Amino acid sequence: MTEEEVKNKILEIFKSERSNPSSDFNENHFMDFLTNPAHQKNTIKNSFRGVRKYYRFMDKLELEFGICFSLSDLDKYYSVDKLTKKVLERIKKGKGNKMILQRRNEEKEKYIFETVLLLILIGMFYWQGLNWISILTTILFGLVIYWILSSKIYNKAHIKKMNQRLMMNK
Repeated sequence: MTEEEVKNKILEIFKSERSNPSSDFNENHFMDFLTNPAHQKNTIKNSFRGVRKYYRFMDKLELEFGICFSLSDLDKYYSVDKLTKKVLERIKKGKGNKMILQRRNEEKEKYIFETVLLLILIGMFYWQGLNWISILTTILFGLVIYWILSSKIYNKAHIKKMNQRLMMNK
């Protein structure tokens, strides 16, 4: 693929992931424009919604181009041109992509935080019984656990899709 084709595909995916696809954006820090209203320069990862949008966008790029970004790549903020160059660089590193994906496959899920929240809830119901505080706490903890587990499930599904995508490239 040429640099121009990659850039156009990145912008196409960017527009499909944006909250407001038709609004203007600055190409120097375009990822901040994934949400509506846009974040200040390089601050998209300072909100839950922004983090989710950012990583979903990067995941779509990985699937589209059959590449894997390293953790250090995912920590950086890119302009459109820098991201285009990074994608072209990752396309050329076929073995590196497979190594990154292998590391992701080997990661074990830990459910420590979710377990602690459940133990706190059980303790609260044991000592306080059923009252409005325990009900509100259950709802709050339930939302937190749902948000965390849905992200983990999405991540596992993404890794599975990446495995299939990179196997097609063999």
